[in-house]
Amino acid sequence: MPKIKHLSLVLFMLLCSGCASLNSTNMTNLSSAYREVIEQYSNENILLNVVRASKNMPMSFLDIPSIIGTGNVVADASLNAKMPSQNTSSIAGFFSPASGTENNASVGLTVNSGFTFTQSSLDNSEFMKSFLKTIPVGLVGFKGTQQLLPRALSYTLLIESIELQNDKNVVRRFQNDPADPDYEKFQEFLYVLIEAGLTVETQRASVPIGPPLTKAELTNIYEKFAPSLLIGKAAGGAVIDRVPGSQPATYQLSRIEEKTKLCINKFRAQEMLGELLSETAFCDDSPRYARQNNFVNVINNFTKEFPEQKNMRLAITLRSTGNIFDFLGRVVEIQLDQNNPKVITLIPTNGVLDPYNKRYYSAMPLFKIYKNSNVQKPVSSISYRGDTYQIKDEDESYTKHVLDFMSALLSASKIPGAIPVSPSVIVR
Repeated sequence: MPKIKHLSLVLFMLLCSGCASLNSTNMTNLSSAYREVIEQYSNENILLNVVRASKNMPMSFLDIPSIIGTGNVVADASLNAKMPSQNTSSIAGFFSPASGTENNASVGLTVNSGFTFTQSSLDNSEFMKSFLKTIPVGLVGFKGTQQLLPRALSYTLLIESIELQNDKNVVRRFQNDPADPDYEKFQEFLYVLIEAGLTVETQRASVPIGPPLTKAELTNIYEKFAPSLLIGKAAGGAVIDRVPGSQPATYQLSRIEEKTKLCINKFRAQEMLGELLSETAFCDDSPRYARQNNFVNVINNFTKEFPEQKNMRLAITLRSTGNIFDFLGRVVEIQLDQNNPKVITLIPTNGVLDPYNKRYYSAMPLFKIYKNSNVQKPVSSISYRGDTYQIKDEDESYTKHVLDFMSALLSASKIPGAIPVSPSVIVR
């Protein structure tokens, strides 16, 4: 009996130790594996659609809206003892072994774990409306890790074209297309604007609601619509101001709206470009910065092209997220051209608003992928139409930063309703 009790205790301890090991280690490993798979899934999704765009093929996006983890533990332990007795008819004889005691013990522990996830297609109208819509100006001022990058990178991705306008005429259009013979002119002008402090500014403006009203008319409207009108300035509610100089007195209902625009520093721009640009291009908040002499030759060459122009308006057109994929596809297409390959690079900038980062003060490729190469431990790797495309983990380029930027834009495109409630595929 003492031997049997001892064996039972050992089996019990083994089972308990197995359970403890499962709880502390197994679930952590599963969670880590899940995070790695999601990261890889996202990177491959972006790379695959850039490659598709480079071949003028339709883009298609998938998403994993839900993950359900499953796991169970089945433990089995048994202890059998066979004790031949001298005499089974009496208690004393039963416990008196005849030729020895035979013990049989067994223990089992089965662990099952896994994930069930749903995979949905984003090829639907809700996602495409956001995906193909011009990116709001407010998103240009990203406040995530993107703000630590050179402005040349984010602006190169986001800006489609820049125009200089005089009256109702377009004096010059700079197209952000790496296949354009004048693409270097666009880059030069972009660097000039960055040196002039190109940034995003939010302004609050009063937008009139209807015509001016007399006191009696205003009182009547106030009684009927006060709850909906007078929400407060911060919430965009109505503001009532007397019209200056009106006799008899009239009052104007106005709505407070926030408008965001791309603009440049007034004093820096005048220092660099003289009177070339009009007041409409300048930020209201334009502090004076210490004089800088960056890109002197570029600025001189640019101003020589417009010797008689003054007070031109600056019109900047932004892309949609879909257009940025098309742009990156064009970059890849030119880079992998078998006859005349060309790598699109960014010239380092050190504008008044660029944060200091030593890494970004040398010319580096904007987006670089490796086709049919033996890349060790790539960040992303996909196969498409018989070829392999990879992104290196470490190389002198902005490629990983572009992945981060595009991931943020895609997330912003997933508006309510963009991810279908019913998944396309359930994978177990």
